[in-house]
Amino acid sequence: MEYKELFRRLIAIIASPRKAWVEIVTESPRKDVTSTFVYPLVALGGLVMLLGALFEEGMKRLTFHEAMMDICGYCIALFGGFFLASYLVDMISQKFLQRLSDMPLANLFVGYAMGVVFVADMLVVIFPQFFIFEWVLLLYVCYIVWEGSEIVLAVDEDKRVTYMAMASAAIIFSPTLIGMLFDTLSKLLG
Repeated sequence: MEYKELFRRLIAIIASPRKAWVEIVTESPRKDVTSTFVYPLVALGGLVMLLGALFEEGMKRLTFHEAMMDICGYCIALFGGFFLASYLVDMISQKFLQRLSDMPLANLFVGYAMGVVFVADMLVVIFPQFFIFEWVLLLYVCYIVWEGSEIVLAVDEDKRVTYMAMASAAIIFSPTLIGMLFDTLSKLLG
């Protein structure tokens, strides 16, 4: 994995979404977003959580088990959130846009749009006092989806606002939903 390319792509999608989406769409051969973007960012986020647990919380952490459960919960929420959001975006495209199922395209769209979600989560782990800033960043996902819906999915102008709202909600809230489900199950199962 080329981390230099990963960070270049991440910065591009955040700083200039329109330009980044054009670059992503015209890329040939198209890279697999899961192995070149999503998985490395989830792993990096897990590492950041581990370092945060060790250095920031230090001896306040009751057990190593709790720290590892937090990291597992974080990674599962992002992995599961990515796949759930991809499924939901594909379903929205089928039902709302009357298109055929295209999971590779949904994975591509959701994977890059979730770049901001990954960054927001890592920033809150490093700087927990800026949790409000996370929501501001997550609102930026709407803009990234807005630009991507035109360039990647060629959504008609009259359907673009509604599609952006539904796809953004799926991308923003899927990791939260999976994380809550994981927390509930881990508490129930001990």
